[in-house]
Amino acid sequence: MPPPPAKFKGSCRPFSKVTCNNKIIGARGFHYGPDTAVDDAGHGTHVAGIAAGNFYDRAEVLGMAAGTASGMAPRAHLSIYKVCYSDGCQESDVLSGIDRAIKDGVDIVQMSLGGDSTPRFNDDPIVHGSLSALRRGISAVASAGNNGPDHLTLSHDAPWVLTVGASSTDRRIRATVKLGNGMELDGESAYQPTSFDSSVMLPIVYGLFCNDSSKMNQISGKIVLCELGDIKNIEKGKLILQAQGAAMILMNPVPRGYTTSSDAHVLPASSLSYYDSIKVIRYYTTVGASATATIVFKGTVFNSRPSPAVASFLQGTRNQKRRHSRPTSSHPA
Repeated sequence: MPPPPAKFKGSCRPFSKVTCNNKIIGARGFHYGPDTAVDDAGHGTHVAGIAAGNFYDRAEVLGMAAGTASGMAPRAHLSIYKVCYSDGCQESDVLSGIDRAIKDGVDIVQMSLGGDSTPRFNDDPIVHGSLSALRRGISAVASAGNNGPDHLTLSHDAPWVLTVGASSTDRRIRATVKLGNGMELDGESAYQPTSFDSSVMLPIVYGLFCNDSSKMNQISGKIVLCELGDIKNIEKGKLILQAQGAAMILMNPVPRGYTTSSDAHVLPASSLSYYDSIKVIRYYTTVGASATATIVFKGTVFNSRPSPAVASFLQGTRNQKRRHSRPTSSHPA
């Protein structure tokens, strides 16, 4: 990385607990006022990497999707203005952070925070601060939020803000569900066990509470159909594995649509779109107790279409405490 540009006036403040280098050239925290800690090994690191992470040529997930990873602008400098803490993102701190970024001479203000709804322009500090930035020739970029696709769930939709939502790529970590009637449905899973015998058709179980191991009776050696919600997908798999289930098929609800997830599961699994989930349920209800399936793992595949496509952010947002603002992660995935 080259040294910071001469026009930049920021620095790593002592209270920030961050040491500047040629990548991170500024750090400042705002929590009911300036000069608070910025050190963050969680959401802040996550979104900073998305925005300007350097090239990393050994990226992979459980051996899948191997290649080079980087942020959107890998040669950009980073100046950090932390405005979100455990009690949320205070409007006064958000505005203070934007004001400081303007004074420091940044070129782009990238803001990964938002709420669960679409506030009026006069109630949104991101919209206010972004207009001030734009007047000074600074581009304002903000996340669309982690909710949707319900009505009025888009954050920061002012015309002077570049609002960025999550999208899919043309890459899939394929886990194909093959039903007993011969139908094949392409899903995803980062866990691709070579020990799983995909040639063996296993009985299907449906109607269980996949978030409660005490209700998973007689699933040993069977594939369990699970609906999304209540607990994380990987946690559902752990419970099924503990009950000696053989595999898991995760079925999308209507709002999730075609968005599937390649999670790092602990047992053979596949995440299916809503459209394909309906096919599985119809097969099961038609055949009944004799219904069978297996999962065929095909590794990393490319040229999946349509892509990029808008991704659902339904899962993981419904049970969160509602606040006006909080850290969000909407970005081109």
